[in-house]
Amino acid sequence: MFKTKEELLTAVLKSLPYSDQITDLDFSTEETAIRLIWRKSNKFRIDINGGVEEVGNGVLMGSDISILFRELLKRQWVSMQFS
Repeated sequence: MFKTKEELLTAVLKSLPYSDQITDLDFSTEETAIRLIWRKSNKFRIDINGGVEEVGNGVLMGSDISILFRELLKRQWVSMQFS
């Protein structure tokens, strides 16, 4: 889906509401994913292939919020392809 983590981050910033409330952005832990905290309490792992998982107590979960986030990210990817 996304070619680089930088391209992924651009899409995250454009698609996630209140993206100014992203903290603890981690580019170095994984080769193909970034991790971040959104709005002080929601921790996510986002893969360049479009996978979004919420991190809860060290466990990756496919929560409702991660499903919504993934769909926002997909729409942003499509928008980026045609702009």
